[in-house]
Order: sequence, then structure tokens, then C-alpha cells
Amino acid sequence: MTADRAKPAAAMPRPYSLDAARDMRALYGFGLFPLPEYRPARVGPWRLERHRGSLAHGYVTRAVVEPVRWVLYRDRVPWMSTGVMEQESHAWHVHRARGTVVVFGLGMGMYVNAVAAKPEVERVVVVDNAPEVLAVLRAATDFDAWKGREKITLVEADALDPAVPERLRTALAGTRPDVLYADIWPTYPDAGAPAQTAALAAALEPAEAGWWGQEISFALWAHRQGGGTLEDYAAAVGVPLAVSDGYRAFCRDAAAIHDIAALAGDRPSLGQRLKRLLGLGGRN
Repeated sequence: MTADRAKPAAAMPRPYSLDAARDMRALYGFGLFPLPEYRPARVGPWRLERHRGSLAHGYVTRAVVEPVRWVLYRDRVPWMSTGVMEQESHAWHVHRARGTVVVFGLGMGMYVNAVAAKPEVERVVVVDNAPEVLAVLRAATDFDAWKGREKITLVEADALDPAVPERLRTALAGTRPDVLYADIWPTYPDAGAPAQTAALAAALEPAEAGWWGQEISFALWAHRQGGGTLEDYAAAVGVPLAVSDGYRAFCRDAAAIHDIAALAGDRPSLGQRLKRLLGLGGRN
């Protein structure tokens, strides 16, 4: 890949739309992606709701005004959304998708919809253990009319079930995936995500692999190690991460947005400091 020139992330609130993809492409060499058209839906404990736009923070963007946000809930718990943070955190992984892609976690279908539409993607195998998630996605979108729908194969299974790799090898007719992407955790950085992704990669031997929130996992690792490169981190966790100069800049800006020292437990977070100031929540 060609090297990308890094520039500081935008700091002032601004309207957020696909126009922001141009900013990201100038900064990192990759950008945002079109989203499915959503409508309200409910199936079992899962529901998709529309929320009015508001001021929000992104994954690499400090403050933006979102025009609208769709949120997937399980009962009363938000599970995923179309917020700027979600879009930016998936952007690198959508950019890297090509050939045969195996994705663990369907969610709102943002990643699957985007990669299936790419001409360089030939097949998308999706593993999810909640049939109601697919049902609510069908009810909330024109799933069967998505561009590239014929490329998508759905496998109902738990990503962490030891039997899943063998099922996938059968589905893939013994071929190795070009890209493996795991997005099965409700929050990031999940402490188990690197090892769980490494286990999936070891079993399926993709050309490259990644997981949601890996940039912050890398930043935490580098903070605790006193430094280190993405290549060092990939070797340490055993995941074949893709790297470019633009992606290095993306990781740097993602780390700058997040309070890595607080995440590492080296100091209280802003929320914890406010609680102490107000006399709430005890020592936390």
C-alpha cells in the first residue's frame, strides 16, 4: 500500500455525513461506507429504534453532530448503533475486505452490507448465534434486496463454539478466508477479544484478521509495554493484522480520543473523577 500522510483529527463539532468519508480518506487512505436503509422493527427481545441527531463523539473524531442514529436494543440494553463511533471503528475493516470474508457477529448488518457490495469481495460468510437478530434485521431492512446479497451465507452458531471452525471449513470447501473479522463483544476494548480472535484465526488461517476495537487494544498494550509497533502487537497476540501508514495514523488518532491511561487503570477516568468531586459512588 502507498503511504498516507497523517494529519490531526478534527476537533470542532460539525455536521456528520458521508461527506466526512472524504476527510477520513485524506487522513488515512480509507473512509466511511454507505449504511443500509433502516425502519423501526421488533422481534423477541431485540428492537431497532430511530433517535434524533445530537452531538456525539467518534472513534477518531472528537465531536460531531449526528443527523440521525439507529440503535439496536436487547430488552433495554443498547447493543449496537449507527453512531459515528461505530461507523469510524468499522471503516478500516470494511476497507480491507476482499475475496472470501468470514465475519463473526451480524449485529445491524452495517459491515456485512458494506463488504458484500464491494466488487472485490466474492463471498461473505456470517456467523451469529441469535436468529432473532437476523429476523429483526430482515424486518428493519430490505435485507434480501441488498447489493451483493447473493454473496452472503448465514451460519447460525456461537463464534466461540469449538465445533464452528470445522463447520466453516466445510462451508468454505477447505479454502482459506482472505479476511476474518470478529465483532461479537458488546463493548471495547474487550480483554478477551485478542485471544479469541487469535484462536479463530489459528483455526481458519485467514490471510489477515481483525476485531472490533483492536486499535484501543493495541494502544493499551503499547501503553503497558512502554511502546511498540503494530507489527510487534500482531506477533504478540498471534493475529495477522493488516497495516498501512494511514492505518498507523488512524490508530494514533483513536488512542488520542480515548483515555488510555484511565483504561489501563493508571488513573481515574473523567467520569470517576466527577463522581468523586460530587461525592458519588464511593472510591470509584
